[in-house]
Amino acid sequence: MAPALAVGSTIRVWVDTEGRITDAPLTTRQVRDSTVGCAVLGAMAVPLLGTAAYAYVRRRLERHNLAQWDSAWARVAPRWTASH
Repeated sequence: MAPALAVGSTIRVWVDTEGRITDAPLTTRQVRDSTVGCAVLGAMAVPLLGTAAYAYVRRRLERHNLAQWDSAWARVAPRWTASH
């Protein structure tokens, strides 16, 4: 198998703070694409979480109101449905 580089060729090697070989840093385009992706995800997540929270609170309040109504009806019903 023939070598891929000629003798004396220069290659760029990236190392971390410990001197271990690592991947090259992100390009400007990769940083921009990642930023746009996070922004889009955040823009979608906020209304979805808001809608979910609203639905949860609405359901809890409806259950509470129905329980209150049931309790009040239990106190009033005997006067309205007295058997003769």
